[in-house]
Amino acid sequence: MPELRKKTFITQSARETRDLGREIGRSLKPGTIILLYGELGSGKTVFTKGLCRGLGVKETVTSPSFVLVTEYRGRLPITHIDLYRLDGRAAGQMPIEEYFNEHGLTVIEWAERLSFLPRTKGLKISIKILKKNSRELRIEVLGH
Repeated sequence: MPELRKKTFITQSARETRDLGREIGRSLKPGTIILLYGELGSGKTVFTKGLCRGLGVKETVTSPSFVLVTEYRGRLPITHIDLYRLDGRAAGQMPIEEYFNEHGLTVIEWAERLSFLPRTKGLKISIKILKKNSRELRIEVLGH
């Protein structure tokens, strides 16, 4: 996404959040890491569903909270990681970099639980609840 360095979007529904994810997903390149931040219920998985749809994933995308990691096949292979069930120490001990794929995409929900930020190209997306259905998505390009 060369035209995007830092940008804020406001969505008014889960559908708009998913649609934004889909649009961003269409432009992603191999090796990209997406770091998702936000409180419970903010829309991280909703956004990821759209992202995966934009990458051509046909299967149902769900939150991998109980299994930690789910993989999907689309235009690029996608590794979806959810750190919700891990505290900072356990997340720090998880060999997260082993899931990074230079030929695919890695999406990490609850990235605030990482003990380090990966030094790679990617997007940092912070999602904030504004109202019941309204969300603010702050997107920042990392690396290059």
